[in-house]
Amino acid sequence: MAGAALALSPMQAMALKPAPKQSVALPNAPFSVLPAKEVIKRYKLVSLLSPLARKSEDTLSEFAEVEKAIVFEGAVTIDENINILHIASKKTLSKKTLSPFEDALLKDRLIVVNGDLHCRGLDTGMMHGVFVLGNVNCETVSLGMAHFYVKGNLVARKYLHGSAEDDGGYGNEGEQQVRVDGTVSAPKVRTWHFGLGHLKFAKDSAEEVLVEQEDRQSSGPCNRNKDC
Repeated sequence: MAGAALALSPMQAMALKPAPKQSVALPNAPFSVLPAKEVIKRYKLVSLLSPLARKSEDTLSEFAEVEKAIVFEGAVTIDENINILHIASKKTLSKKTLSPFEDALLKDRLIVVNGDLHCRGLDTGMMHGVFVLGNVNCETVSLGMAHFYVKGNLVARKYLHGSAEDDGGYGNEGEQQVRVDGTVSAPKVRTWHFGLGHLKFAKDSAEEVLVEQEDRQSSGPCNRNKDC
């Protein structure tokens, strides 16, 4: 499988040197931090937004204001959880050293993978967007109010969650934020004021549970231990 885990030994981390264009080379899994305008144009990201997002002038304006993007060329496997809150906590509370990818993600919250993405956990909360021009296969996938596009199939091996920031939206936040051109599969699918009914679920996938209809007191897709 192309791509390798991004876990680095202390000696490897010390040996890393800055490369041109703010690029950081990792063993078998290089990524670059590039101007977002260049990346948006190169990969035609606006055309990959959901139809609803493309109709919103505010959405397009905000997307155009993103300054930097993290780009992976080719298939990649990422050992770190792609989760900004988790990474921020690791840095500020646990005082742990971040990997080059984690450090970049705290600063530049738009990710483009020009290939397949394999990961432990993917959480799009607090991000500008994640665009995968291949398939996605991760243990867990949590989708929030950020653009998410998958050209191929999306597989969440443990669960797929979707959540709006609050319950005051229009109820179609999932349709506005998420576009998957292939099929979606997960053994557990739970959403909260988000909705993923516009996606094509594979036959072996669990059905989506709309948590706000199941429990009016809920505050998210996973607010009880037995749910997740």
